[in-house]
Formats: sequence, structure tokens, C-alpha cells
Amino acid sequence: MDRFPDPLVVRRRRGPVPDGLARLADGLADPACRQRLARLTMGPPGHPALDGAQVVAATDYRPYASTGIPDAPDGDRLCAEFMAALFSDEVTHSIQESGPLAILAATDAVRRILAGPGHPVGERLAQLAAAVPAKGGEAGPIIAAYLQRHASDATQAALMAVRDYWGSINTFWLPRGTGEFLDLFGAVFVLASAIDYAGACDDSGAGGRDLHVKAATEGTVAVAGRAADRALQETVLTCGVMLAKDALRALPDPLPDPHRYLADAGGPPTPHEYAWARWWDAAMLPYFRLGFGSRPYRMLDDDGAGTFDAAFRCRRIRRAIDNSYRYNEIIGILTDHAHGETCNEGLLAVAVGGVRALAGYATACARVVDDVLACDCGAAGHEEVAETAMGGLVWYLVTPRYEVRAQLHALSTSGGDFQQAFAPSTAKPRIGSLARTRLTDGAALHGPGWEPLWYEDDTPETHWVDQLAERAARRVVAAGTSTATARACATAAHEALSACATTAPEELPQLAPLWRELFLTAAAPALDAEAVDTHPPHAVATRLADLTARIWAHVIAGAGTAPHPPADADTELSIDTCHAVWDSYALPPRQGIPLRRAFIGTLTSSAELSGTGPCGRLVDGIVTALTAPARDDTPSRPRRP
Repeated sequence: MDRFPDPLVVRRRRGPVPDGLARLADGLADPACRQRLARLTMGPPGHPALDGAQVVAATDYRPYASTGIPDAPDGDRLCAEFMAALFSDEVTHSIQESGPLAILAATDAVRRILAGPGHPVGERLAQLAAAVPAKGGEAGPIIAAYLQRHASDATQAALMAVRDYWGSINTFWLPRGTGEFLDLFGAVFVLASAIDYAGACDDSGAGGRDLHVKAATEGTVAVAGRAADRALQETVLTCGVMLAKDALRALPDPLPDPHRYLADAGGPPTPHEYAWARWWDAAMLPYFRLGFGSRPYRMLDDDGAGTFDAAFRCRRIRRAIDNSYRYNEIIGILTDHAHGETCNEGLLAVAVGGVRALAGYATACARVVDDVLACDCGAAGHEEVAETAMGGLVWYLVTPRYEVRAQLHALSTSGGDFQQAFAPSTAKPRIGSLARTRLTDGAALHGPGWEPLWYEDDTPETHWVDQLAERAARRVVAAGTSTATARACATAAHEALSACATTAPEELPQLAPLWRELFLTAAAPALDAEAVDTHPPHAVATRLADLTARIWAHVIAGAGTAPHPPADADTELSIDTCHAVWDSYALPPRQGIPLRRAFIGTLTSSAELSGTGPCGRLVDGIVTALTAPARDDTPSRPRRP
């Protein structure tokens, strides 16, 4: 790609946005592209056709314990075919003439306007971004830790680190799955980071593209089924969209007049257009196809190929599943601006809708989770999608790549206006906003002109903690839990939230035992279940309870209040957390699933409902910093019309 697409062509290709998951690829893969991709099928050569996605070849690999990854010669050949398809003329041509790329061209024009000289919001964002650690290079300390713990050599440590990165995503995001499948599924998706991370400006430092492809090989031939085949083919499209997006961003000749280009191209992308492109850029379609095509999630599979069309039929489900990338947008808003990233909903919202489109964004995301858990539309998948959103947030909080604690620590100790904007403060005002925030109807969080679809009602202060405690209690246990357990969880949550509302910021880390107690209260039924001697649940539960306290004190409440920790503290906490969650998959589902739900539910309650969570602090701090020169105009959250 040597120039931006013609703006009039972009205008024509931008729509219509598909209205169902089964049609999401309609505007991306033309017949020649589909024919080229049909050659790619997962599983060992000659394996019979299957529905869904299933493990068909066992692996000897054990995350956080093995000395290296197994060789898979058939996987080497399949991954080579994957890369050949990715760079084929058929795939390249189809993506360059697609609706998602047209939307990305318009989005990149918006990015260029925001980052251009003289844009006050863009310049302020650049100043904020300069105050936080640069994203990237996080793999080095992880590889060093693997060498110290179990890896046979540095190459194997790097291969395991990238495979475990995706495996850990799955163990948090899909907590009802089976451990072996989630690990092998993760290996497949290393192919996406081979394109997205290797050689990028925020390269993780794990190694080049060849190393990533090698880490993927076993997964591609150990999992098979129609959902697996479609997911592999759609991962080619995802990687193609990533390459095309990066090519747009890297064009040597900038648009001479991005404002004129954007007008000719039909204006800024709408939220629904952006979501269409972002689903491909974030690998959402192949990811959930493979996950929801697996055996524990097959009740969500509409056609045997992992199609979860309820994501489009129920708007609350759609909002919740999109939270999977919205938490990434919040945590990455400053680093994405620094790196010139095209896809960030927060940046697009503030560029088109103004700072008001960002004020309360994190609080709205929190409400999304509780709304999907309360939805009674009858569609399948509400619990599962809520767990995906909650697991995603916890994973982002503990994964060193995103450095949420380090960002908040840097901003809240930077001096001047920034320190004032991001410094920890009493949680009570944020608790009020959390309790009062409601969402208007819709599948997105913004209207067509990027106006926020959330507002604050008049819930009195006397009800704030009561309502938030009920929401926390619903997060930590699944539907159908006994009334007695639900009441006990609400009581424990109320105690923790009440303490947060009245505790000085510097003392908030000391409330860790209260959140640990909420986890143990929610986990109690699983611990009371019939014991299995080979995998005692109490040992796993104790590790998760201790990690609940550590994450609260270190990441959620500790950023900017606790002393700066040792350099390897974030890495060690991440590995310890991911290892403990992985070990919970050795338990029977009747014990492991409730323990994981209690873990992610407790941590997201503490991170989103306590009034001191990292996402809320980042968004509120950015909004305050962007409006600091005119404090009288600081946006207030919308009120009910």
C-alpha cells in the first residue's frame, strides 16, 4: 500500500455494517479469498471432520512446569501454509477492498487530526503519555523468571512465554473451559502476535516472527473441528487487517488535509462501524469462534462452527463481549496515543465527541457487566460473556505488558497538574458515580455522533453501598447459587465497600483482608463439595485467596500510595497469578469453575466497584488533565434527560 485509499471509495465501502455474527466476514473475504483460505484446516493430516473445536492429540506440555515446548513437524508445515496464505495476493486484495479497511482509513484520518500540530487535546495526551513507562519489552523479565524456575534454555523460555501468554488469556477469559484445550487454543493464537507484536514499536521483546510461529505449531495440529478450521482461516484475515492498518499508519506521505479527506470519506466512523473493524483488528471473531466452539461452551454454538449469534441478538451481551477490548482501550489510551495506534475507542471518542465522550467511560464499562448479569431476555450466554469480560479485566490488570500499576504510579508521582489529577483520593465520590450510573438502550456505549449512552440518576447516598454490594455479590457467584450464599457474599462485599468509602487513600492497601474474605465466602460452596484426594481444592483456594489480597494491595489500591516496589514485582505477581489459575483447572469442574468465578468476580468488584479502581482512576485523571486549563468547563457526567 503506497497511498491512502480514495476517500470516495472509502465512503462507498464503509457499509452496511453486518447485523449478525454469521455475516461479519461478508465485507472482508471475497470469493477468491475464501477459496484460498479453504485450504487451511486444523488438526493432524487426514483427520476426519468434526463439529466445534476439540483436542484430537494430547500434549505433554505443562505451563509453568515444562522445560520446553514439544516439536510438531506437521504444525511447522501448517504454520508455513498459514503465512503463505496471509501474504497471498488473494487475501491482500480482498482486505484492501474491504469495509473494515475503509473504516480503518477513516479512523486513521481521525488519529492524524488528533495527533497533528496545534490540537490541544492531542498535545495534552502526548504530555500525559510522556509521563508513563513506554509499552513493550515486558518479555525479558518473564523469560529470565522462566529460566530461573523451569526452562531448559533461553530459546525454550521465550517459546513458553509467548505460548503461556495466550494460554493465560484463555484461562481467565473462558473459565468454564478445560485446561488442555485452553493451552492448545492459546498456542494457535500466537500466530496473531507474530504479526501484531514482533517488530512493532511496542514489541514485547520475546523474539521475532519465526519464534512466534514456532510457538504456535503444536496447537494448530492438536485441535480440530469446523470451528477450529474457520478460526484459523479468520485469524489469517485478522492478521491481514493488522498488516493493512499498520501499512496505512506507516505511509511516508501524510495526508495533506486529513479534515478534507475525512469529509470526503463520509465523516468519522460511527461506533458501530468502528466495532466492525475492531472485531477484526482484535481477533474477536476467530477467538470466540474457537472458544465457544469448544465442548464446555457448545450450548452457545449456533451452527457447529462456533458461531455465537446471540452476541448480536442481545444488546447487553454485545456490550459485555465488547468490554473484552474496551478494558484494553482504557489501559492503553496513553500508550496507544504515543505509538500512533489507529484502534482505540477512547481516543476515537474524545477526538470526535470531545472530552465529554470519555468522562465516565470506565464507570459505564463497569455497569455493562452488571447489566448483562441482570438481563432476562432468555438468550443463552449471559453468564459466560460476563465471565469473559470480568476475566479479561483481571488479566489486563496483572499482565506486565499493560503496566496499569506502573502507569498510575508514574502519573500520581509526576508532580504538577498531572499528579493532582491522578493522585489517589477518597473513594466516596467515585462510589457515588458508580452507584448512580445507568446505561440507555443500545449495543454500543456511544450514539452515532459519539455522544455517551450513559447517565447518572438520583440514587440517594444512603443506597450507594447497598446497591454496589448486591452487584458485587452477583459477580462472585453464578446464577442458581443458594440464597444463603448470595446473602453472605452481599454482606462481605458491603463490609469491603463501606470500608473503601471511609478509608484514607494511603490506608486502602490495608483493606486486602476484606476482599480476601469476599473471595472465600463465594468459594465456600466449592470447598464444601465432595473432596477429591488427588486435587484438594483447599490448597488452590488458599493460593487464589492470597493472590486476591496481593493484587488489591499491589495493583488496585497500591498504585501511587504504596512505595515503588522492586523491579520484578509485577512480573512475579503475574506469573504467580497465572500459575495458580492454571492449577485450578486440575480440579473437577464442579470445584474449579466456582473458584475461578469467585476469583475474577471478587477482583473485578474490587477494581470496578470500590471507587479506587485503576480503570476509573485512569479515565477520570485523563479527563481532569485534558480540561485542567479551563476547570470551570470540566465535563460532568450526563444526567437523565
